[in-house]
Amino acid sequence: MRKCLQLTWLFLVLICATANGQNITLKGKVVEDVPEACPVSNATLTITSTKLIYSANKNGEFAISIPEKNKVDSLVVTALGYKAKTISVKELIKNQFTTIKLKSAYYQLDDIVVNAKRARKLYVGSEKKSSFGKYCPFPELKHAFYVPNDNNTTGVVRSVRFFIRECENGVIDAPFRVKIYGKANMRDFPGDELIQDAIIARAQKNNEWLSVDLSQYNIEVPYDGFFVVLEILPLQYYSSEVTSTETTFDGKNITLMHYPAPAIGYEKIEEKAITRSWRRYGINKWEKVEQYNYMIGANISAD
Repeated sequence: MRKCLQLTWLFLVLICATANGQNITLKGKVVEDVPEACPVSNATLTITSTKLIYSANKNGEFAISIPEKNKVDSLVVTALGYKAKTISVKELIKNQFTTIKLKSAYYQLDDIVVNAKRARKLYVGSEKKSSFGKYCPFPELKHAFYVPNDNNTTGVVRSVRFFIRECENGVIDAPFRVKIYGKANMRDFPGDELIQDAIIARAQKNNEWLSVDLSQYNIEVPYDGFFVVLEILPLQYYSSEVTSTETTFDGKNITLMHYPAPAIGYEKIEEKAITRSWRRYGINKWEKVEQYNYMIGANISAD
């Protein structure tokens, strides 16, 4: 009898343990929000309020298992070049297979027209028509240009622009990501991102300005200014590395590897001028650029 009770108790413990460790399986496919419903490859799936991160396959399909306790959370779907989408886990559970549609966040526009009767159009940043030099790209390199708010301007950021140059054997129409950062508290370098969407831009011509429309985001101009950022993407988003041959000062020929992405033009800082440019490699710390300023600017619709 005692043995029977022990076995019964053990059985109940196992049932409780199994119940506590029960998982939920979510299945679906991530596609573009277009009639063709093309699959979105390698989308990132994140469970809110947790560190659980998953990935869809190259065909946009996913089958993930999450703890039952997280059914009160939401699934955030993100992909490079698309707007993020959030869906409650409870909604996903209702369907055996869910198709998730992502809208494009790609912008390739010319000059921006602001149709505001009382708004003042302000431009802050470089206005030159040619660059002194260029910064050749590296994987996950971020170029940041600070836009101050010395006059306590209120309004919204309507667009940003970049002077794009072709690096040695580079690809002028290769993609890059556009970001807007606020200013870090009590610091001079970039802080939090003001836009979470992956906004991808491509230049069409070498040695020219490219404008990117941000008006739909209604980004209010922060009281302490903001940073416009051009981010070079990871290697997998470009074709391949390219090489060129150069001659050193002592007459030797060397082969250099280049990253097939566009370069940002820069202008030399005049005497007594202030540098507003920062750069960052991957997850390293922000570094201030002392001798040059990136050719970046922002259009503001001021109240």
